[in-house]
Amino acid sequence: MIRSATVTDADAIARVHVSSWRTTYSGLLPEDFLESLSATHYAERWKRVIADGSSRVYVAENDGGIVGFASGGRERAGETGYEGELYAIYVLDSAQRRGLGRELVRSAVAGLRELGLDDMIIWVLRDNSHARAFYERLGGVYVRTQPITIGPVTLEEVSYGWRRLDDVRY
Repeated sequence: MIRSATVTDADAIARVHVSSWRTTYSGLLPEDFLESLSATHYAERWKRVIADGSSRVYVAENDGGIVGFASGGRERAGETGYEGELYAIYVLDSAQRRGLGRELVRSAVAGLRELGLDDMIIWVLRDNSHARAFYERLGGVYVRTQPITIGPVTLEEVSYGWRRLDDVRY
């Protein structure tokens, strides 16, 4: 089940966030950096984001617990030519391949529409081939590549865009 997140979900979202980073980015980011990530730190951040209300945050629940989340809102960089952005989408490894990612994207797109946005961009690490294939299956079109510094390393991230939210293929 997908639903809008509440502030009381922040701790669970943070646990999914940290766990997903550790599994998704293992081999892409230094292991000691990944191990240093703190669910407590992310929980405070998610509480602020959800309470602020300027973006939309959705959670995927399975067997009574949160197993994934997505967030989106106005494009942050102001230089991509897109107004909307899918900021993050993560689903625990154990809950993947069940359609939850697609349903989270569907909810995030609905949230962008609520904000009056008609298009969307998302950034993903260049070497995250699993996520890139997911966005390509959703109909995302490559936009550009740029460097990003995460912790102690600089990597490349690529963006995918949808000029019309109606073009997202669920």
